[in-house]
Amino acid sequence: MSSLHTQTPRVPVLLVTGFLGSGKTTLVNRLLKAQAFARAAVVVNEYGEVSIDHALVEAPRWRMRVIDSGCLCGHVHEEVASSLLDLHAKRARRPERDFDCVLIEMSGLADPVPVVQILTTDPHITELYRLQTVITVADGVHGAGHLTAQPESVKQAAVADTVVISKTDIADEARLDALAHELDVINPGARQIRAARGEIDAERILAQSAFDAGERGEAARAWLNDRSYAATVAPASADPALKTFALSYDEEVTLPGFVLWMNLLAGCRGAGLLRVKGIVNVEGKPYAVQAVQTIVSEPVPLEAWPDDDRRSRLVFITRGMDAGEIRRTFATFRFEGGRASRNMTINPATYQRFRETIEMFRASPQPSSPVQAGRKTDLTSDLELQ
Repeated sequence: MSSLHTQTPRVPVLLVTGFLGSGKTTLVNRLLKAQAFARAAVVVNEYGEVSIDHALVEAPRWRMRVIDSGCLCGHVHEEVASSLLDLHAKRARRPERDFDCVLIEMSGLADPVPVVQILTTDPHITELYRLQTVITVADGVHGAGHLTAQPESVKQAAVADTVVISKTDIADEARLDALAHELDVINPGARQIRAARGEIDAERILAQSAFDAGERGEAARAWLNDRSYAATVAPASADPALKTFALSYDEEVTLPGFVLWMNLLAGCRGAGLLRVKGIVNVEGKPYAVQAVQTIVSEPVPLEAWPDDDRRSRLVFITRGMDAGEIRRTFATFRFEGGRASRNMTINPATYQRFRETIEMFRASPQPSSPVQAGRKTDLTSDLELQ
């Protein structure tokens, strides 16, 4: 569970997503005008036969990279990685072209999850960059319709740390309030900001690290925001299968059990897990953990607990699952996995419990969705079965 450290501070990345026409480019341009983003690099993902969005982004050409996908073929995340590595290589050769943060503007039709994956798990990227936050722009006029008709819009809202409700200058108050409620049902942990023509507090956006728990306990408490998930809420009308809830676990978690739970949760249930965040008591020490579908980010050991509560606390945004299904898998937390040195003998009782544990995750039917491989872990190596 060690993290990759470098002497040079990693460059923060802000991922901006949202459905077509919601106002992402307007927001990016507004941020680029602020002093806090004066030295920002920009990566723009476009979709279509003719590239046009990048021409509307007001940034120096040498600090911009354009990904003209032309199709929804699933390779955008790889091109994002290539763009980030190219930006780094160019600034290493020409220091005058340095930058201190990156804004990535996603296409309105793109799934943000693969990009989150590569920003949090690819060692070549994470050595140089850190995903700081995910900002989703929701159309104040048409956003409710997008949530009802476009599944991409629901996922974009679910993975966000901050939701910017746009076009408040032309949308009536009742429409804005209804959209705000719908978004709060989908993602109660996300902060909401209302904006006209992209006018938001750029300093505040850059200062937040909602996707990164940090190392300080008080930062982790704000990052988790579990009070917003205090009780299961009614599913969003846009997606009746969507549920949000918070769960806690009173006992300490074993290290092998924690590793096993995280990998089985992502591997067996990832299709239905839109977002998971938590602070977990791993053998007396607090760890921050985060997952997006099949993507498990490196657990972060915290310097201190955020408060006097020593329980493990987890918040979920799921599709086609309920709290009871997840709570049942908590039995994995007690898995010891064998503590002696490795040898070639597998303890039959331990192995049988391992198989029974896997069945807990496979017991319920899963939402039909292709599972994308995230960071792979050798379970037998981590668990030291003997």
